[in-house]
Amino acid sequence: MPPISRLLVVAHVACRYRLLSLLPPHPARPFLVLLQYLVPSSWLGTGQLTEGERLKLALERLGPIFIKFGQLMATRRDMLPPEWTEALAHLQDRVAPFDGAKARRLVAASLPRPLDEVFEHFDDTPLASASVAQVHPATLLEGGQVVVKVLRPGVEQRVERDLKVMGFGARLLEALWADSRYFHPRKVVHDYQTVIRAELDLEREASNSEAMRRHFLFSPLLYIPAVHLALSSRRVMVSDRIHGIPVNDIEAIRAAGIDPRVLAERGVEIFFAQVFRHNFFHADMHPGNIFVNPEHPESPQYMAVDCAIAGRLSKQDLNVLGRMVLAVMREDYPGLVDQVIRAGWARGPVDRHRFEQAVTEIIAPVRGADLESMEFAPLVLRLFDLARDYHIEAPVQYILLMKTLVHIEGLGRSIYPRLDIWTVGRPLLEAWMMEEYGPAATANKLRNRLPEWAAQLPDMPELLRDGLESLRHQPQQQREMAHYFETGLRRHRHKMLGGLGGLGLAALAAVDALHGAGQWAWPMAAGALVLLAWACRR
Repeated sequence: MPPISRLLVVAHVACRYRLLSLLPPHPARPFLVLLQYLVPSSWLGTGQLTEGERLKLALERLGPIFIKFGQLMATRRDMLPPEWTEALAHLQDRVAPFDGAKARRLVAASLPRPLDEVFEHFDDTPLASASVAQVHPATLLEGGQVVVKVLRPGVEQRVERDLKVMGFGARLLEALWADSRYFHPRKVVHDYQTVIRAELDLEREASNSEAMRRHFLFSPLLYIPAVHLALSSRRVMVSDRIHGIPVNDIEAIRAAGIDPRVLAERGVEIFFAQVFRHNFFHADMHPGNIFVNPEHPESPQYMAVDCAIAGRLSKQDLNVLGRMVLAVMREDYPGLVDQVIRAGWARGPVDRHRFEQAVTEIIAPVRGADLESMEFAPLVLRLFDLARDYHIEAPVQYILLMKTLVHIEGLGRSIYPRLDIWTVGRPLLEAWMMEEYGPAATANKLRNRLPEWAAQLPDMPELLRDGLESLRHQPQQQREMAHYFETGLRRHRHKMLGGLGGLGLAALAAVDALHGAGQWAWPMAAGALVLLAWACRR
């Protein structure tokens, strides 16, 4: 159960910006909207604010953890309307730094030796500050400049508190709205829990950084600063300091003698190498985390920090992704639709013909446009909009990948406006497909699997018989499944009625407390809590 005080704060902010009016159609919706107007702050109205702006302002009022959730949801165009995601994309994670002396004490407590035996100098003034951690420059006693990343005091407790509130809201939404199965609120919150908890574990970030550093150790494309593992812990991470040009400082990049075209195309190469060659990609490549090495302008190199959020695809997902991207680049629209349907992402039946027509109408004009207006990331976003209309939902790793792609192309085009991700990416992708699925790769896989198939050959007749026996019992299994679903639907109706009754009692308790004698407020509130707890049980 989430903390009641925080739950009340969230409910108050939701009413202030009239977010209950954004809920999908439901018999309980008019009742909930009426409850919303019982909160005096909702009487202020929302002026000319759009739905997306109201949602954005509400998340900003609720603090950094909800802001970061909104930033993740800004990439879920397969679930939310474009107007909402566009507003959420403007959320900024701006937090004032906490006291540098307190940061020094936290670092000292985590080190294996006293602070003055590790650092010659530790600067109490932070280089950067965010909602989860802040970074301080320092110099090691044995020489070498480093940065020390330290978690904010009490951030884990605040994160867990807000995650409980989000989980409660997701369970309530799924209990009351059957249509929420199309966008799985509990799964979305669970995905966010995975992302935010990864940012709270600096040991995991250190591990990700070292893994990515090994992949590009001798590469001219990307440099990842080394982590001092012996000095790092779950709450503190010490890594080498880099001195690069911020990737969005275009004037400084040009002044350093770096060819913008080469730099932009190398960014695309890094993306494809991370995803298809190493299957381990930096999933938080916004401008604040990316720099350019000015030392070798003839061979420009990127420098990346903050590897807390990293993505990895399963072999099957990687295969699906490669074939989908290649189908787009080859303008093979039937092949693209085949891959989407075979991937099993659809939450309901898909009209293949209409879906293929819609995909063609989106992609064909983009592929025929001139180079200046032919962008890849907006095309992917439009495809996600289309996926939402057909109840098609991509796994969270694809969402992280899409977020990375949007950042990569945006950065690349800010450096070199005529960047053609299609021309740069296609040969890289085709080379990977040949390595993975070409004749040599296929022959190698067959050779490796041959002993296993030979060992299974004697069991084939028995397996065939079991398969036929399973088909014979299939009608009975279908009848049992239908009974199971009917029982579940009946239980869902009862829970929905219990939830509505609980909300009604809560409203009556509030009215009695505010305008009546108040003698029935507490019994009704207790009854409301019992009914809501029963309705939200699994």
